[in-house]
Amino acid sequence: MAVEEALTTAPRNARLFSPDASIVLVGCRGAGKRSLGFIGALHLHRRLITEDHYFHHVTGLSRLDFLRKHGKHEFNRRNDEVFKRMLDEHRHRAIIECGMSSFSDEAQDALRMFSETNPVVYIHREKEEILRLLESADGERILRADQKHRTCTNLEYYNLHDPSRSEAALSHDGSTTGPWDSHMATPSSLLYAKQDFTRFVDFITGQGLVKLFVQSPFAVKAIPPEYRQHSYSLRLRLSYLLHMDLEWDDFEARGDCVELIIDHWPPNLYDEIAKCVGLIRRKLAVPIIYHVEECPREERRRSAEEKGRMDTELLELGLRLGVEYLSLDLQRKDIPIQRILALKGRSKIMGNFWNVGFLTTPWSDDGHLRDYQQAKALGCDLIRMVRFCSGDSSVEMLREFRARVDALIPDPKPPLVAYDFSILGIRTPLQSRILNPVKHPLMENERDHLATVNTAASCLSLLFSQGELEPLHFYTLGADVSYSLSPCMHHVAYDYTGMPHTFSAEACSTLEELNLICSDTSFGGAALTAPFKVAIVPHLKLKSHHATVIGAVNVLLPLRGKTDVILDHAKSRNRAGLTSEFYGDNTDWSSVFTCLQKSIRPRNYVRASKTTALVIGAGGQARAAIYALVQLGCRNIFIFNRTLSNAQVVADHFNNWAYKEGMTPGKGAISKICHILPSVWEPWPQQYEQPNIIISCVPATGVNGQPPADFEMPLQWLGSPTGGVVVELAYEPLITPLVAQMQVFRDTRNPAWTVVDGLENVSEMAIEAFELMTGRLAPRKLMKEACRKTWEQQRRERSSMSTTT
Repeated sequence: MAVEEALTTAPRNARLFSPDASIVLVGCRGAGKRSLGFIGALHLHRRLITEDHYFHHVTGLSRLDFLRKHGKHEFNRRNDEVFKRMLDEHRHRAIIECGMSSFSDEAQDALRMFSETNPVVYIHREKEEILRLLESADGERILRADQKHRTCTNLEYYNLHDPSRSEAALSHDGSTTGPWDSHMATPSSLLYAKQDFTRFVDFITGQGLVKLFVQSPFAVKAIPPEYRQHSYSLRLRLSYLLHMDLEWDDFEARGDCVELIIDHWPPNLYDEIAKCVGLIRRKLAVPIIYHVEECPREERRRSAEEKGRMDTELLELGLRLGVEYLSLDLQRKDIPIQRILALKGRSKIMGNFWNVGFLTTPWSDDGHLRDYQQAKALGCDLIRMVRFCSGDSSVEMLREFRARVDALIPDPKPPLVAYDFSILGIRTPLQSRILNPVKHPLMENERDHLATVNTAASCLSLLFSQGELEPLHFYTLGADVSYSLSPCMHHVAYDYTGMPHTFSAEACSTLEELNLICSDTSFGGAALTAPFKVAIVPHLKLKSHHATVIGAVNVLLPLRGKTDVILDHAKSRNRAGLTSEFYGDNTDWSSVFTCLQKSIRPRNYVRASKTTALVIGAGGQARAAIYALVQLGCRNIFIFNRTLSNAQVVADHFNNWAYKEGMTPGKGAISKICHILPSVWEPWPQQYEQPNIIISCVPATGVNGQPPADFEMPLQWLGSPTGGVVVELAYEPLITPLVAQMQVFRDTRNPAWTVVDGLENVSEMAIEAFELMTGRLAPRKLMKEACRKTWEQQRRERSSMSTTT
């Protein structure tokens, strides 16, 4: 069935807002608006406007004082007036947190008007959590009234409970750390909420993927699934997610995205869907294809009109939740397709054609081509065409249909997802290169015939066995890699994802040796250690933005694309051949960044003008650590290194970069970001706070005949009253002199210090290197477990050898 003849052009996108449009957050007290507002303001470098503070600014009185002085009637009138003024004066480059005023009818009318030009986000969360935080007998009534916020907003965000908010946002003297409510934790304590919400606001503003691709085009998440070499859609039904028999960790890296299928209408349906979307984002961190299945079994008694209305509301809910993809059945006549298309915002529309039954037309029929043309005219970003196969259509016919689309439809063409299926499942996973439907290997498929057999791993394994992809060899290369943990982590990831690659650690110390290994046609990529991280940089034609700024590379990739387009090179991963050039990236910085994010306690959240950090060393890892600190927001960084000239080179490099980027305008306290400490005997500079972030970037074992590092912190540099975090990058041995010292110091002097050992950092590096090298999502939990187990096994073997000797 073709699309209705009237639907021939794409409607205007009414929800594509300016990237600098102010974002408004509404919801009831306890939903976490202010915490999220602060996170969003820091991330987007915007002003945070809170309604309480603005009311005091305009009237000179707090809300309570104004109510007491002028009475309820005058307070309500003035409150609505100030609310409208707040919106009108802050239409650009702000995050606006609304208080209880948003419950009034007049305020909600103002929000509806504001939502025509700006994102207005309804923030809500678990009912139990809200009731606990409200501590009010009127909690149920407030929650019912809170549902009205859906009528005056155009987006919504389900603020899942974050276990990392268990510590209160208190400074060392016990006072609150800013103009926030007592339920708010600092951004550094809200690790998971911060990750979720920053991705959400990146999506709203449209800057997420563009920024990722510009900075590191080989990063898996920088390339949308429809443009990847091969991609798979993990199908999860709402009815299953409400009563899961697997853990979320079991679904990690099982697909490039999740297709959330709304097949069930439970009580409190909207909130259940919103929560499931939030859980997928937090637990799996992959894009979501949101699909509303027509007529759930238990709702077949409803009239066609009622079902159409409900499905329309559910589709609009998906767009409100900011899903990356909305699956839209273009054959249905009971839903307003033009209206859905007009509300798409930054979500991509996947136009669907379901050709089911035993009399479906073959791929050679011109009707399929007309359907594709009409979906393109409607502005669909992707087109999915699925056909029930009863033995009357060969695999070659689908291939010929794709060729016709390529030949007859002018560019730009929406990516096509097309495959045959039967009661046994999809005919072959090689039919569609992108967004093949897959399942978890342990999941039942009583209701789903599109993914009965295939898993992402089985699909990839088939691609390798048929020669579409080729086994490659990957390496860790450096002067001392004998105890590298990378091979074990990469091999468990290869097994998990169905790729027959190999990974080994090879000792080499010259660029000639490095070039010999990397010139092999089966070379897939390498993790670089000393002495190559800085030495390789002048020899690389292409580098990521991160590697360019840092001036060091720790991941080397071959470029085998047939054009100069970087996306073509990214799609050539997992294929052998001659290498013309090499690409360099840096994961040292992001692994340090992740370790710091997870370990910094609320009392030590990073403040640009006050937070002080110490980096020990001046090599490639030290450069990455400094870059990580800058990305975290730190602007007071001290370097200690035995050779002062090396430390000065690194400091000058980052000070020059910071000046060009406008981070050090020369006004106020911050004139440069990096400073040199000449000696461990020096007292800590009085004009700076004692360091509460310490990163050791020196090897614990000797390199090139040099003695191992034996650095310990001078006691006069350990005066931070709120403690801090120490990140040790060396892991062989695991307990370095610094780690041993800080563990004792923590246990005997100041328990507020956190010590992060080298295994945490090296596992994060391996995870990112795996994704850069293969273009596949990494099984993070599995790789981290392999890292710890292998290190323990190596330790036992060394201990046994030592005892024998």
